[in-house]
Amino acid sequence: MTKTSRAFTRMQVIAIAAVIVIIAVVAYVYYFYLMKPGAAAPEYIKIGWPAPITGPLAGFAETTPWMVEQVEKYVNDKMGGVYLSEYGKKVPVKVILRDTKSDSDLAASIAAELITKDNVDIMLALYSPAMTNPISAQCEKYGVPCIVSQTILISWLMGAPYEWSYCIGLAEPDYAVLFFDLFDRAVATGKVKKVVAMINADDPDGRGYGESIKYVAAARGYKLIDSGLVAYGVVDYSTYILQWKETGAEILTGNMRATEFASLWRQCNELGYRPKIVAFSRALLFPSWVEAIGGDLPNGLIGYTWWSPHYPYKSSITGWATRDLVDAWERYSGRQWTPVLGLTHTVLEVAVNTVERSGSLDKAKLKEALAETNLNTIAGLVNFKAPLTQRQLQRYQPFETLIKYKNHYVVVAPVAIQWVKGTKWPWEMQIIYNWESPEIPETAEMFLLG
Repeated sequence: MTKTSRAFTRMQVIAIAAVIVIIAVVAYVYYFYLMKPGAAAPEYIKIGWPAPITGPLAGFAETTPWMVEQVEKYVNDKMGGVYLSEYGKKVPVKVILRDTKSDSDLAASIAAELITKDNVDIMLALYSPAMTNPISAQCEKYGVPCIVSQTILISWLMGAPYEWSYCIGLAEPDYAVLFFDLFDRAVATGKVKKVVAMINADDPDGRGYGESIKYVAAARGYKLIDSGLVAYGVVDYSTYILQWKETGAEILTGNMRATEFASLWRQCNELGYRPKIVAFSRALLFPSWVEAIGGDLPNGLIGYTWWSPHYPYKSSITGWATRDLVDAWERYSGRQWTPVLGLTHTVLEVAVNTVERSGSLDKAKLKEALAETNLNTIAGLVNFKAPLTQRQLQRYQPFETLIKYKNHYVVVAPVAIQWVKGTKWPWEMQIIYNWESPEIPETAEMFLLG
């Protein structure tokens, strides 16, 4: 064998040895750092959901058990679970739904138990500040990502600062401006006076709405007859009603529970007070609440909604359009759809998307992924980093927390609706003003009462 051939052979041996070493190093890194033999993939991705299945807030959670079942089935059966890159496999989703019985203290204790005993990866908190605030507080305490929705932002932000909680919420100043835009239109016809009567429940929702109305009414030159705050359970409103009649208030607004509003509106009719516009927050959200007022009294009452089958959005999970979701619910339940369907589905979309982008169940990574959400959902775009519009900045300026904590919430823009006798259901909402959402079609024109 020549010297040249022996040298070439040695070079081959060295090269082969180097390749073997490289392969061994890569295999070691892959096995011990990527495959993580000591940390097997979890059995489930656990999503905790304390919800008011029973109690006074049960109307908000009416569709929740069904929605959980639908999304779980689709994600696990049709998608095969959610891919976790940390483990290199898909893992099924398990939503742990617990009844808070509409009790704030119980909501807090259930949230703590879901975190400390069930070891949930993400928490969902919906349906009014009475639920969302105590649940968010527990997530902040234990460091668990929390997706909040269907709550009033100013009231929710009373629990700030937040690190782990992000809200798809409703802004009180929006509803005040939305309603006053409608009032301005009516006043411009010369058929309605700029005199507004207001009455609110003595609770966070009522107080927040009242402050927003006062600010907008003053800015637009309306005379405001503020009847203050009333406690739950009040049945006699005659003193207020007589005052509104005497002052010539042709517009009535406020924020009350459905039961108190029903009593108020019945008495208004009994005492001959018939304003030309009645626009209320909260009390007119659900068709069952409207129907309970009785007779033809609901006809023409104005409220708002944050979602309907007329919205042109689709689910990022199932691909369903808004009408598909409504039809599926009505076929299953035999009951009329309600606005909670949209955001109840949306929080599950955001949860699945957050886990998928994170690729991990590490809480810090999940929180980071949640903060970076930019997702088109069945209720519209969810992007916590999107800046406020100039109009929003102007509206929110008097409310410090809305400016300070912008990166922790997304505003769901409302549209104004008017209740009319329905063709399929006793009472149906018509969209009379799409406000700042031109992509949402208006389905009717507003008409005055009286």
